[in-house]
Amino acid sequence: MTINLTPEQEKIVKEELKSGHFRSTEELISRALDALLATVSSSPASADIGRRREAVREMMSFVEKNRTPLQGVSVKELIHEGHRL
Repeated sequence: MTINLTPEQEKIVKEELKSGHFRSTEELISRALDALLATVSSSPASADIGRRREAVREMMSFVEKNRTPLQGVSVKELIHEGHRL
């Protein structure tokens, strides 16, 4: 993969390597990507997705435990029923 950096970005990379914070460009990029992933996974949007996934898991668990038929039942009704119990 070829990556084109702006002069400012290249200066930052060179300064970080020169300072000894990183042993190689690959290490610097790897750490930068780790930081990016940590930021993205802790964002409010990602937290909302996690809460939605958990709600679906709870809903499916409720259906399975209570042998609830899903024909004609909306997701909203099912969630309401789950909170009621």
